[in-house]
Amino acid sequence: MTLDITVVNIALPKISKDLLTNLAQLQWVMNGYTLSFAALLLLAGAISDRMGRRPIFLCGNGVFVLASLGCAMAPSINALIIARVLQGAGGAMVLGTALALIASACEGEPPQVRTSAVGLFAAGGAVSAATGPLIGGMLIQGASWPWLFAINTPVGLLIIFFTLRYVDEKPLPAPRYPLDVAGAVFVTLSLFSLNYAALNFSSDSAPYVCHALLIGLISAVLFLWIEGHRGDRALLHLRLFRIPTFLGAILLSFAGRIFSFGLLPFITLWLNGLLHYSVWHTGLILLSQSLAMVIAAGLSGPLSRLIPVRVLLAIGMFIVAIGLTMSSHVQINSDWLVILPLLLMQGVGADLTMPHLMDLAVSVVPAHQAGAASGTANTFFPLGTAVGIALFGLLLSHVIQQALPLSRLSASDISEPASALQAISNARFNVLTAVPGLQLQAQQAWVDALNLLFRVAAVTSVIAGLAALWLIRPAQPQPEQAQESA
Repeated sequence: MTLDITVVNIALPKISKDLLTNLAQLQWVMNGYTLSFAALLLLAGAISDRMGRRPIFLCGNGVFVLASLGCAMAPSINALIIARVLQGAGGAMVLGTALALIASACEGEPPQVRTSAVGLFAAGGAVSAATGPLIGGMLIQGASWPWLFAINTPVGLLIIFFTLRYVDEKPLPAPRYPLDVAGAVFVTLSLFSLNYAALNFSSDSAPYVCHALLIGLISAVLFLWIEGHRGDRALLHLRLFRIPTFLGAILLSFAGRIFSFGLLPFITLWLNGLLHYSVWHTGLILLSQSLAMVIAAGLSGPLSRLIPVRVLLAIGMFIVAIGLTMSSHVQINSDWLVILPLLLMQGVGADLTMPHLMDLAVSVVPAHQAGAASGTANTFFPLGTAVGIALFGLLLSHVIQQALPLSRLSASDISEPASALQAISNARFNVLTAVPGLQLQAQQAWVDALNLLFRVAAVTSVIAGLAALWLIRPAQPQPEQAQESA
């Protein structure tokens, strides 16, 4: 499930070429998955509390396998986007129940058994996220981009087989509250509508964008109103956000995904489209971030015993900001080494911060709300990815359209007027081949836009670091935890 967030990045240029897409459609290929994943994660957990974790886990795997086949056989970009949305729904059902199944399997075992099991689960997600671009490059180099999705089928079928054979679950108690269906509907409607408005803000669909923005804002207000009135019965426990440390952990997890996974598609497009690196070469370049994480893997734990966690989190954010700033001077003739500081320092910064965020979010809330805190924290990870892709795509499209306005195109500049006009109005990445007379100008627009994205991400990272210093407080034992210890 985590692999399918990052592995697709490497295929974006190939998908664009084969299915004749524009930038907004490529962003939907990414965000269709992450948005449905984030929107349905809390609902999947709530349904599993009523119907059982094992049936929802199995159903999620089945949906994911079928949606993966749909992605592999998609005849058009719209079909691919729909299949990606269904993939995200399946992923939400799987990851919304997996940790609960692990916890149930470890009942009666020593505490370190459960800790090790959850650690392996988290490590699997981290490894798949880090190696996604390289795996994607290998599959595309050896076959084609549909194999990125087709490969999920045998893996999913094996998971279903082993779950049916080996995974048991104890009967669950009857639910105390009715399912928050209205909250689930409004949060889903809000996320997809606001994302549509952001991705199409620079296009010619102005009336639809305004309608989507209005629907998204109204849905968001209704969702917050419903959740506030439901209290502990809500999908999203708004009262948890009154706890400063919990709010700080959520903001850092959200911001961290904005300037990591949110930037990744545009870095990939630059490496593959402007610099013409192969998908295999691009995957190897992006692997440098993963190697930095591996090298720095042993630092986070020892450092947290020497300095306060909030200071460590701030240092991690500031390191990321330094890397982004150092790489924000890309030129037309630059090669991949210009973004090496960004990749290395993002890896180090992520390793210093990410291991502590989930623990912080859960440790500062009452014990009976730990599940809600965990689910909320997990929701904001993919949500940060979706927001980053949408906002950075909006900035990129704006810079390109300002640099290449349609009114400045003359007959002498255009070799193929129809394709050139369509390419530039949609901010398509292959504008360079469609309009040879504007090649240098288009290249400059792209590197200017990329530098702007890096600077905006650097500012976001600094703000996140300052928020960590302000919001994260020393851990105080909760009354229920103190009673349990006694």
